[in-house]
Amino acid sequence: LTILYYNFKQNNKYANIPKLIDDCQKIYTNNIKGGIINLYFMSEAEMYNEIGITKDELLDVKKMFKKSIKYLEYLKEINVIPKNIDFLYSIEGCDYLNNEHDLEELYKIGLRSILPVWNNENKFASGNRSNKGLTELGIKLIEKALSLGIIIDVSHANEKSFHDILNIIKKHNNYTLIASHSNVKSICNRSRNLNDEELIRLRDLNGYISLFTNSNFLSKNNKTMSYQDRQRIYLKHLDYLINKLQYPKDKILVSTDDMNFHPDIIYHGVETFPIENISNELYSLISNNYDEQLANMIIYDNPKKIIDKVKNNKCLKKIKK
Repeated sequence: LTILYYNFKQNNKYANIPKLIDDCQKIYTNNIKGGIINLYFMSEAEMYNEIGITKDELLDVKKMFKKSIKYLEYLKEINVIPKNIDFLYSIEGCDYLNNEHDLEELYKIGLRSILPVWNNENKFASGNRSNKGLTELGIKLIEKALSLGIIIDVSHANEKSFHDILNIIKKHNNYTLIASHSNVKSICNRSRNLNDEELIRLRDLNGYISLFTNSNFLSKNNKTMSYQDRQRIYLKHLDYLINKLQYPKDKILVSTDDMNFHPDIIYHGVETFPIENISNELYSLISNNYDEQLANMIIYDNPKKIIDKVKNNKCLKKIKK
């Protein structure tokens, strides 16, 4: 959504429509059903250098969020994206929210999921570049999100923030908890991945875990891996969840990122699965090594449960053009 906003704010706001049409059609003709889309934030300098978004624009999160969603809805209207595709809109890194009260206004616009923090440290929590945990403002943010039925996403949170967030969630009865793009740390020792203690706590609170296709989080040897290695190691992460940790199969999903804007197989300097055919690639991989029932469950049924739950919580209101 951040990149969509960047496109939207140009003088010719639909200048990149030809590229978007081409990229989206490659993806959605290959059986992609929808997913969670993030409006993501990083430091002011990084945001400006990478995407050209200024500090003033960062501070106007509601404007960015609303325009980004309207742009995506526009792509549905002109049939770039099928109208039956379901999206949940998320914020990755709540740095530029003033406080928990901003969530209510963003919820009315379409917000349905939050990652309280990206890799950095903000006023709410700390990511994997810091060892601090949830702040007082962060506690209020989580409580407010839970009261609205907003999904709590713990990917990017460091270990202290992760446990602080789950300590709040365990006191509630109605919530949706997810690690939307995290892998098994005992297989790939990256700070963004989750250790066994975290995975077990996530499991015991009925949280979802979505295994990430990015090679950086599959193996420390990502730059020398062959395509067959990536497949083998992805299955190793999945097998660890199912057989080592007894993670419920109905709580496992798959994830990737930047699909519309990195449709080739190079992302952040490393090879990934072929993005434009990711759904079919993963379906074949899982069904051939387990069975079709598990492939259907992980790729289609489990995410649909999340979307249906959110819809039943009066979510996904149509944004008026």
